[in-house]
Amino acid sequence: MKKTMMFYFFSCILLILVACNTETSSTMFKGEGEKWIGELTTSYDNGVEKQSLKIHYKGDRLEDIQVKTVEVSNDFFGWKVYDIQLDEEGNYYVKEDFETENKTPSSSKIYLIIEGVESETVLLSYGPQE
Repeated sequence: MKKTMMFYFFSCILLILVACNTETSSTMFKGEGEKWIGELTTSYDNGVEKQSLKIHYKGDRLEDIQVKTVEVSNDFFGWKVYDIQLDEEGNYYVKEDFETENKTPSSSKIYLIIEGVESETVLLSYGPQE
């Protein structure tokens, strides 16, 4: 009886420890080109990674800017946003637009491809969060 109680006690403790073990992390990739600044944030939680994207137009011709597509890609994934509208300061933000089961390694080279009036490809690389 005593051995059975010990077995159940340790089994319950083990189940509690396993249930509490959730991997959560966030990684930020940043890059800057001649015309654009980009920032991709990946949040990994319970086996699912969600990606958020911020872009900023550095130029002064904001009223002339039309962005047809913004593509985020590397060797593991790729996704696009179409016909985006910048705000009055030249910013665009898309929160958790893409989900994947794979965690993006911090060593990844991610390409931000902006197509439109001021087209440019910006390399995003890992940078510590501020």
